[in-house]
Amino acid sequence: MAKILVVDDDADLLEMVTLVLRTYGMEVASLNNGAHFFDTLSRFTPDIIVMDIYLGDRDGRNLCKELKTSSDHSEIPVILYSAGNISPASIEESQADDFLQKPFDIAFLFSRIQEKLS
Repeated sequence: MAKILVVDDDADLLEMVTLVLRTYGMEVASLNNGAHFFDTLSRFTPDIIVMDIYLGDRDGRNLCKELKTSSDHSEIPVILYSAGNISPASIEESQADDFLQKPFDIAFLFSRIQEKLS
């Protein structure tokens, strides 16, 4: 069973993505902000991270870059998403493995997750 960490400050979207991924048989941990991101990683090591860019208290691109430059978790694939006008250069700089523009189809998200895990 794949382990996924979902990070989003939008409670409704966080709940929906979490519930749907669980119905696909995945073990899901969720965070509603970026403040406890690295603490959560020390307790729950995911196979993949799905994260919003605008988290209110943090920028998902910065968290991703911190993760990717760490020696402990750099191999974990990260899919970022946002409804904002995000430049491809900022996604590349964050070292994210993928980016989805909101709104996205949950089946499309699931297919991207499967692609990154295989």
